[in-house]
Amino acid sequence: MHARIVFSLGLVLLLGVRVVLAGPVTSAPDPAHGRDLAGRLCSNCHLVGTGQQQQANADIPSFHEIANLQGQTAGGIMAHIILPKHPMPTIPLEKSELADLAAYILSLRDPE
Repeated sequence: MHARIVFSLGLVLLLGVRVVLAGPVTSAPDPAHGRDLAGRLCSNCHLVGTGQQQQANADIPSFHEIANLQGQTAGGIMAHIILPKHPMPTIPLEKSELADLAAYILSLRDPE
């Protein structure tokens, strides 16, 4: 009985270490999901380019303008969403949603 418990605990530990060493499961950002998020969360202020929006706040840059800022990166976009400057509100998003939204915005960049 004692050997069976020790074996079971060893097996659990071994499998646990294997899972930890494998690292988190990640996937590539999904610009289509980012477009959906933009339409729901950002279109009150930004022109997000989803085709359904007719106008936005004139003092706030469009997603096309944001995408085309010199040196713009997905990390820079995500940082501005996480730490917004007034008047942009704080929008609670999962890390994968931030990546999806940034990927969508960058998809609007003009070809070089």
